[in-house]
Amino acid sequence: MKWACLLLVALPLSSLADKPLVSRPAIMAAEKNFESHIGKLWPDDPVAFWVYPQGMYINGFGAVFSAQVNLAQGTAITPFHQSITKEEIVRLHNKKLERMTQFRQAMEDIMLSSAASLDTVPADEQIALGVSFFYWNWEDTTGLPQQLVMRAPKRALVMAKSGQMDHAKLTASMSVQEF
Repeated sequence: MKWACLLLVALPLSSLADKPLVSRPAIMAAEKNFESHIGKLWPDDPVAFWVYPQGMYINGFGAVFSAQVNLAQGTAITPFHQSITKEEIVRLHNKKLERMTQFRQAMEDIMLSSAASLDTVPADEQIALGVSFFYWNWEDTTGLPQQLVMRAPKRALVMAKSGQMDHAKLTASMSVQEF
């Protein structure tokens, strides 16, 4: 009798685990959106993905996406270019610093569009993006983050996307961390 009761209790729990609220195809579409949006930022000198966007839905938290990018390509050390000059280091550093503001805005835009497309994520859960930045060991990383993580309640993102919330309120509801 005890086993029958345990089975009846466990059956609904196991069926919940088998049916995520957000389908893998929906997550994959958001991954593609992430990749496409970042890829279009600087078409003549694009961001290099070292790890392409990967997403997952975490029941009770929301949708989480991560990637690793190199904001700007530097000069590589090759048999024909055996050292990096100070001027090349400064030029690459300045380029990455200049791009960071636009990259932050692009991440916010991705969160807004992802919240609208991930309609099965509950409104009280989060949409989160985390980006790790790639740097060569010879680069000057002063003032540049190693990681940038943004998250916001889906409800706030949807309201901002539809014009029901102004940008200042959206910004107040977002968590932005740089490490």
